[in-house]
Amino acid sequence: MTITRLFSLIRGKLARWIKTREARDPEAVYESAINDRVRRYHQLKSAAAGVIYMRNKLERELFLKNAELKEVDEEAGQAADMNEDQCALILLQRKHVLEADCARLKEELADLTREADDAKKNLISFKGEIEKLKVEKVQMLARLKNAQARLRIQNALENLSYDDDVRALEEVRESIARMLAQAGVNREMDSSGLDSKLEEIRRRTDDAKAAAELQELKRRRRPPLAPLDIFTQAATEAAASTNGNAHHHDGEA
Repeated sequence: MTITRLFSLIRGKLARWIKTREARDPEAVYESAINDRVRRYHQLKSAAAGVIYMRNKLERELFLKNAELKEVDEEAGQAADMNEDQCALILLQRKHVLEADCARLKEELADLTREADDAKKNLISFKGEIEKLKVEKVQMLARLKNAQARLRIQNALENLSYDDDVRALEEVRESIARMLAQAGVNREMDSSGLDSKLEEIRRRTDDAKAAAELQELKRRRRPPLAPLDIFTQAATEAAASTNGNAHHHDGEA
């Protein structure tokens, strides 16, 4: 009783240890399952080969029996034609035995043919299961690796300090804002210098336009100039008149 309980305890601990090892190494579990199915596949293939061999053997035996039956049937007919009744009876008995053998072989051959067909179907199905299991192994191991990678990332994120993350983000945001402000100041300075130059150009252009407009206004409002000989004649006459008046005053005196 104690020994039985001890063996049960050992089996339980061994089973639990195996399950733990299997959970830690799923690839080994898949490999073991695939290898077991491959081993059973080869066993089934060997059995199928034996069935097919027996079927082929029965086919050859049935072929020979049918050939012998045909030959005995002809010989019995010839013996009857020759009035060899004793030989004819022996040949007919042999014919009946051959007919029974052929009937038995046909039944056995039909059974073996069905078994061979079933064995081939089982082989194809079993091989398909092995291929499916191989594909499942690749897919499941890939999913397992992805899940393990996600868990590692989650653990790494959980171990990070939230305050450090917030502080780092604030520093980055402040640095970006400072760079944007500096870029804005440079843009405004460049814009102000350009604006002042444009304003100076506009002012000088307006002054030149105003001066030209003033000159045009003066030109339009100024009377037309008289010919130069008119002024010369007027001056001569004025001088003559002045001299005549002077002589007149001298005579009176």
